[in-house]
Amino acid sequence: MLAFPTRCDDWVNQPERLWETKCPFNWYVFAGMSAFVALSVLPFLRRLVKAMWEQKVYRNGAGQHLFPWFGWIGLVVMTAGWVISWTRFEWFASAQRYSYIPLWAGFILLVNALCVKRCGRSPLTSVTRAYLWSFPASSLFWWFFEYLNRYVWNWFYVGVRGISPLEYAVFATVCFASVLPGVTAVAWLLGSFKAFSDDVYCGMAKVNMRSRASVVAMSLLSAVGLAGIVFFPQFTYPLLWISPLMVFVLVQVLMKERSALDVLAAGNWSVVFRFAVASLICGLAWETWNYYSLAKWIYAIPWVHRWEIWEMPLLGFAGYLPFGVACVVVAAWIDPRLTGSCGRGNGKVVAI
Repeated sequence: MLAFPTRCDDWVNQPERLWETKCPFNWYVFAGMSAFVALSVLPFLRRLVKAMWEQKVYRNGAGQHLFPWFGWIGLVVMTAGWVISWTRFEWFASAQRYSYIPLWAGFILLVNALCVKRCGRSPLTSVTRAYLWSFPASSLFWWFFEYLNRYVWNWFYVGVRGISPLEYAVFATVCFASVLPGVTAVAWLLGSFKAFSDDVYCGMAKVNMRSRASVVAMSLLSAVGLAGIVFFPQFTYPLLWISPLMVFVLVQVLMKERSALDVLAAGNWSVVFRFAVASLICGLAWETWNYYSLAKWIYAIPWVHRWEIWEMPLLGFAGYLPFGVACVVVAAWIDPRLTGSCGRGNGKVVAI
């Protein structure tokens, strides 16, 4: 029988089964959240499909540049990490839980190499210092989400028993360092295609993030979201992906610093869409490699936990989209050039 959700009893007990047992799947919530996601992405999908249908997917001179040497290293390291992650070699048992590190180190090198192959540049080769700074920044960035997750318990880790707290903190920090560089590299690669260029996503809704109305709205949304995550996590958990974004932008606006979202005032949503899609692509890679890993994460999402792809329930992938926007905001905070992409035809970097 369909019924509106009311509350989740005993949500502080057994966090690993909390939402699965106390907040079962609810069609009303699933339909409402699905409709919201669909309405949010439809304007972008229409433009993307139109650009591809009109055969305007610009290849940016692919084949004019040599595939760099570090790309082959990345491919070998990523493949080796994948094999080790998905197998159970006895001779590697003690270190197998650490296979995440070579997987994503290889992935980041490979994607940067593909950027060089397509347009002669990559964040690693043309914005090297800022890109290297994005690794430690990424660790701090994702630890913030880990902290918020301690209230909602939407994901938790298995296969990490026997690791001391210090060892876990070091290992996790190294792993988290790959998040922002990975998304940034994929966003650059997407930018080498005409379907993700500025002219496709210009003329959309204009949003001035520095207006008084926007500042008030961001303040309320971030405050309500962060407080709700603490006191009403079973209802406000989706704001985990939105409230930090609002906090980052709000700080930039109040400090009168440049923000990646300033371009929205002109109706240009290309960088937002590019990083959102890049985050989703990285998310698919994360979830794929995670599935058969020894040390892994699993999910427990209230009201909508159904139709898993690997470990992630279908609707959960929507969280990668606002997370990608948070990535571009933080990347631009480090250096605006990190939010650029391969230029069309001339190999220049196009930044916000």
